[in-house]
Amino acid sequence: MDRSSSPPAKLHAPGLASSSHAAVCPGREPRFPPVDERIVQPESRFEVMHGQVYEMMGSHKPHAIATGRLAYILSALVRPDFDAAVDMLTRADRHSDVAPDACVFPKAPTLAGGRRLEHLVFEVLDSQSVANVTEKVRLLKKRGVRRLFILDINAATVSEWIQGSWNELSKVIEDPTCFVRPLGLKSLLEAADADREVALALLAKRTPVLMQRIRKGEIRGEKRGEIKGEMKGLRATVASLCKVLDIELSLERRTLVEHADETTLRALVDQLQNHRQWPGADMPS
Repeated sequence: MDRSSSPPAKLHAPGLASSSHAAVCPGREPRFPPVDERIVQPESRFEVMHGQVYEMMGSHKPHAIATGRLAYILSALVRPDFDAAVDMLTRADRHSDVAPDACVFPKAPTLAGGRRLEHLVFEVLDSQSVANVTEKVRLLKKRGVRRLFILDINAATVSEWIQGSWNELSKVIEDPTCFVRPLGLKSLLEAADADREVALALLAKRTPVLMQRIRKGEIRGEKRGEIKGEMKGLRATVASLCKVLDIELSLERRTLVEHADETTLRALVDQLQNHRQWPGADMPS
């Protein structure tokens, strides 16, 4: 989302927000507060970076669509022990409480029962400045987030923060820890590819309802194959009997055999076997 500096609204004091973690004596504070210990009131549309409060403005259409598509893809791609989220506040340090556009984090809580830190963070860049996004990324990287990405929808590029700078990626994001398969970058930019990416992810997960549908299709295919094989066998039997019985298979008769249904073919085989001649009035000769 776009951000603008604004006076604080219902801000929590550091360490006193919506967290069940025990207080720490002055002078013995940990380097970082728990990630789910708040400075700002959740759902208040505010962030804090380095003690400065920013109001989270509503997104423009391109930013909103890109973020929705990103969430759609991430939710399908994550392994069962991970979750994907959007606009979730993370306590980056004592003076920063920020909400990445999208992230991937472990489902399992910490020993103290709190949320674990994100493994992957994604920021969508539209009208917001690169400098603002980069500063948030620096905070999250320092906090310990493993990988951070920026999706620039104007330049149609995806980059990763590596060793203090943005590095443009070319084809996929591979992350076996979090994803069931590599994330195709094209899917983040085009709706049709997003659907394909999600479908492939659900196949990789062997989603039960999808597997059931596939299995039903396989069974129907097997039955169609069996019927097709039986029909082919009946036609071959008719041809063999005509050859043995010295019955002419004229073009008209071959056309009949080729287009006859199973019932007609079985009746024809019975006629040839029992009467040793081509049927009369009841079937064209």
